[in-house]
Amino acid sequence: MTIPRGLYETLLTEALADSLREAGSNFESVVAPLDPGDSYLLFVRLVRDVLRRVLMSFPAEERIARQAAVSNQVIELLNAELAARGTEESGNRIASPVEQLLAFLERKAGLGVATAAASRPAIPLTTSDLLMNARGEPNLGHVLAREFPSADRIDLICAFIRWNGLRVLGDSLRAFCQGGRPLRVLTTTYTGSTERRALDLLVELGAKVKVSYDTQMTRLHAKAWLFHRDTGFSTAYIGSSNLSRAAMVDGREWNVRLSQADAGPILEKFGSSPKSVQWVIRVS
Repeated sequence: MTIPRGLYETLLTEALADSLREAGSNFESVVAPLDPGDSYLLFVRLVRDVLRRVLMSFPAEERIARQAAVSNQVIELLNAELAARGTEESGNRIASPVEQLLAFLERKAGLGVATAAASRPAIPLTTSDLLMNARGEPNLGHVLAREFPSADRIDLICAFIRWNGLRVLGDSLRAFCQGGRPLRVLTTTYTGSTERRALDLLVELGAKVKVSYDTQMTRLHAKAWLFHRDTGFSTAYIGSSNLSRAAMVDGREWNVRLSQADAGPILEKFGSSPKSVQWVIRVS
């Protein structure tokens, strides 16, 4: 096969090594030994890609059954490796019949299924996406509101918080806080755009609010939401939108939605409050 010229970060497979040799003397390959600290990531990517191709290759009429069978074969191989070093895991084979867990809820007068469906985010929990408030697509305000019901805790870092933006999410914020779940907000007085009555409303709802008064050195301009879920399916929105009506509804904004399932390290980094900002507790 022909290999495009450029930069790579991939394991050298047998097929790739053959292709590099066949490229001829006009080309040079730059290789390096693996760093044991993060070498597992390269192996995970390679095995994931091969497994994806295999699982997608089965005919539709037998796809689920064969995908489960192959996955269990891989799991059994890995379990054997764990057992050989005394860290055996059990119970991680795929159950039969093959089903997907969508929620685990407290039983309430037959409302379980309806509640689970109504409280799901507009974007699947395991999916990352780009939102642009584009015509024909849901706006950021709508998508954010759908994240609130299933979150256990919410963190917001936002340079500017406006009253009209807060009102877009008002019902969702109120319902979330009335349920006794924590909401933490970090904002700033940079450019004087944050409105006092918006902060007062957040405090009234029960949010813990901190404000940075440092407008000279830090000039924090971050805008991001982190929806914590104890199930391990947290999600985050990081982008250009402050908490204003235009940014939530029809402004030309770009925001990336990240899922813990495929961007865990980024969410973990986000979860650590900025250490370089001198926060002053405005209200709590």
